[in-house]
Amino acid sequence: MEISYDLVIVGGGPAGYVGAIRAAQLGMKVGLVEEKKVGGTCLHEGCIPTKVLLEVAGFLNRAARAEEFGVRVEPPVRDPDGVLRHRDSIVNRLYHGVQGLLKKNGVEIFNGKGILTDPGSVSVRAADESVSGSGAILKSRYILLATGSRPKPWPGLPFGEGPVFDSTAALSLDPQGKKVGIVGGGVVGVEFADIFRSFGGDVTLLERENRLIPSEDPEIADLLRKEYERRGIEVLTGCGIVSAQRNSERVRIRVERAGVEETREFDAVLVSIGRVPNLEGLGLEAVPLSRTRAGFLKVDEVQWTGKAGIHAAGDLTGGPMLAHFASHQAIVAVEHIAGKTPLPVDPLRVPRVIYCHPEIASVGLTLREAAERGIEAKEGRFPLLGNGRSLIHGDRRGIVKVVADPKNGQILGFQGIGPGVSEMIALLAYGMGDHKGIFGLLDTVFPHPTVSEAIWEAGADVFDRAMHR
Repeated sequence: MEISYDLVIVGGGPAGYVGAIRAAQLGMKVGLVEEKKVGGTCLHEGCIPTKVLLEVAGFLNRAARAEEFGVRVEPPVRDPDGVLRHRDSIVNRLYHGVQGLLKKNGVEIFNGKGILTDPGSVSVRAADESVSGSGAILKSRYILLATGSRPKPWPGLPFGEGPVFDSTAALSLDPQGKKVGIVGGGVVGVEFADIFRSFGGDVTLLERENRLIPSEDPEIADLLRKEYERRGIEVLTGCGIVSAQRNSERVRIRVERAGVEETREFDAVLVSIGRVPNLEGLGLEAVPLSRTRAGFLKVDEVQWTGKAGIHAAGDLTGGPMLAHFASHQAIVAVEHIAGKTPLPVDPLRVPRVIYCHPEIASVGLTLREAAERGIEAKEGRFPLLGNGRSLIHGDRRGIVKVVADPKNGQILGFQGIGPGVSEMIALLAYGMGDHKGIFGLLDTVFPHPTVSEAIWEAGADVFDRAMHR
């Protein structure tokens, strides 16, 4: 069975389904091939379920501190089954919403694995050959690859052997009363450390670099470490793994720090050392595409792979492996296919958020990164100890920092740790592309009292005129 389309998309995650909807809006006939469920890793195994658990973790932490606010309550008790029901209800609601949007826009969905057979054809192969559409050949002048990524295993700790978990399996782990090790102190590692500790686990973070979240500002990372240690999370940085042994119940890891080796035992271990692109079985033998040294697909500023008609978006292209970046890449690709002239994707203006407690958000360059690029910049800063709304929240340890060129006002970056910074970061990402830059920011009236006022204060500090309201 052959079916013709204007665009065939392989992969139904944040890049795939958003690209499909945008293409349909532009008048294209679209076929979408998804092996599992539309919504992808983000909706079913990543962004959404982990943030539900982090919201529960935050609720537990806040309830435990109730007396600081003059409220006496019984110690909160987590109902593991109730938490899972709550998580699944949110995921299912969003899943049905995505399905509804695709149907409303006339996108035809094929459940199976999409395999390139030539530059203009995708074969659909379902695990169950009786599934409707299995074996179909989808013909199209344009193809968008959006198959995403999967957790990267550590060679000494393969997933599924003994109590060794990837980020997907960790969603179902009940850490109560368990000693849990986390290999990797990046975004996934610190978010799960928050969840596991809040849910009653004894947590140890093992990070090879000399600080947590190595991709973020060192001062922010240091503040997070202090907060985690205050909460009883053990943080071991500069920590290399020498060897690992496991059985059905325990994992024994030998680590080396500053030339000294020691052995740690855990009831469960989460490996969170990064992700690798889902390219196996995609048919790249028949349709070779260029790859980066790290194994990701090479694309240009409009997501073109260099092979006629084939674009790619999302995690399989490397770069910031974030759902919102993937969606934006797909929109750029589809609009380019439609003959429009979308603005190229600028990775520097893609916000990054870590939803731990306290939250961390950043975009653009740090002061040090600006200097390394030869840019004369200045950092304006404001501690949340001086912000009224932050104190009302009971959070005193945060800080926000704005990096800007004081001569022309260009906003170069932002870094923040504290309550609600995830909801403010888009303002700075917008400001980086606005010609008024920091002057436009300072001309904006921020409501009082809000945590967002700290952004104004940090911006004013670039010019040494913060008001400290």
